[in-house]
Amino acid sequence: MPRHFKKGVKREHHFLKGLEKPLEEIAAVPGVKKVIPGRIYASDSRGFEIKVTRETKTGLKLVAKSNGSVQEVFLVVDRKDRERVRREIEEKMSTN
Repeated sequence: MPRHFKKGVKREHHFLKGLEKPLEEIAAVPGVKKVIPGRIYASDSRGFEIKVTRETKTGLKLVAKSNGSVQEVFLVVDRKDRERVRREIEEKMSTN
């Protein structure tokens, strides 16, 4: 793994509060090659939530919300695994 990756999650930039552990769980899902946190935006969100929003050229895009902020998260996933990975993530995040 490149130097900024630990437990499958890129750690070069910041995370929303409480996001690090769920991203490590997502990185452990079979088929997920990399988890890359993206931009953080201000919002009026309350509580904590992670949702799969769409497919990208290289995998899936997630949006994580946590008390007044939103962060994009990108997953590198092979095309053949995307639907299964999406279901597993939605299942994991609904039980947390």
